[in-house]
Amino acid sequence: MDQSSLLRAFQPISLKEMDAVELINRIDTKFVFQAALLPSFLATLPASYRILEIDGIRSHHYETLYFDNSDFSLYLNHHNQRGNRYKLRLRRYGSSSVCYMEMKRKTNTGRTIKARRRTFDFHPELVMEQEDFFREQTGERNACWQFTTKVSFDRITLVSLNPPERLTLDLGLSFSDHHQSRQFPDLVVAEVKQGSRNPSVFIRLMKDHHIHPFSISKYCLGLSLLHPELKQNLFKKQQLFIQQLQNRA
Repeated sequence: MDQSSLLRAFQPISLKEMDAVELINRIDTKFVFQAALLPSFLATLPASYRILEIDGIRSHHYETLYFDNSDFSLYLNHHNQRGNRYKLRLRRYGSSSVCYMEMKRKTNTGRTIKARRRTFDFHPELVMEQEDFFREQTGERNACWQFTTKVSFDRITLVSLNPPERLTLDLGLSFSDHHQSRQFPDLVVAEVKQGSRNPSVFIRLMKDHHIHPFSISKYCLGLSLLHPELKQNLFKKQQLFIQQLQNRA
C-alpha cells in the first residue's frame, strides 16, 4: 500500500482541534530509522492517532531558517551540553505557508519550552520585528543574529488526545546554506512530544522493533555537516549513524 493510502486510513484533526495538544512545555523523545520501515509502522497507528489535515493535505512541507551569532555560540552551547540552551529560527509551516519566529529552549531538567509569534517575512536577513523578538526572548538586547542553516523536510503530524501527545514524522531531510547542501532522502526523524511521560503507542512500537531513542538536533547536525571546521566531537557518532542508515537504504 502506498503512503497516500496509508495516510487516508487515519481520522483527520484540524489545526484548531490540535490546539488542545499544543505542548509548548513538553518532553521530547526522538528516533531515527529508514524510510522503508515507515509504511508498516503507519499501518498499525490509525487506532491510536488522528492526522493533521489542512485543505485536504496530510503531508506538509516545512522550511526552517536557523540563526546564530558570529561565534556560533548557540551551536556550541548544545555541543558542550550546556543546560538552559536555546535555538532561534524562522519556520514556514507546511501547506498553510504560515510563518513564525520561534525560540526553542531546552531546560536543564530535559524539558522543551517554545515561544513563537506570527511573522510575515521568511528570509535569511532578519527584519526589525524578528530581531526584536529574538532579543526579547533571549534577554540579549545587543545580540546580532545571522543566518546559518536552512533545514527542509516533509512532515506527517499524528495526534493522540488521550493521553495528549503529538507525533511528528519528518521525511526527505535536507540541510543547506548559501553555498552547499546535504540530503538524507531515505531516513525518517520521528519525535514524540508529551506533556508528561505517559504510555505512548509509538514509543512502544519503537521498542518492539528495537529502535532506540536517539538524541538529535536538526540544527546541530546540519551545521556540523556543512561546517566541518566547527567543534563537533559530540556529533561524530550522530553523523556516522545517520550516514550508515542512509547508505544501507
